Amino acid sequence: MNNIFYVKGKILYKDGLKVYFTGYIGQKMDTIEYHDLNGAKVPFERILGKRYEYFKIISTQGTRYEYDSFIGIWEKLH
Repeated sequence: MNNIFYVKGKILYKDGLKVYFTGYIGQKMDTIEYHDLNGAKVPFERILGKRYEYFKIISTQGTRYEYDSFIGIWEKLH
């Protein structure tokens, strides 16, 4: 039985950078691959500590995730 909850997301940073990612709940943030609009890989070091304007996360099945608590976790890690 697969108990991993897969998600995909989009983050828009205040400097205009927009990244997309796919991962799973509990995955370490520095192991997630982030990509820009053109599909180019964005290194984690480039986004670490940046302030964001918009953060969206949904399950890979399309169900919106309750991301308010996820944002709280995200901010603690940045």
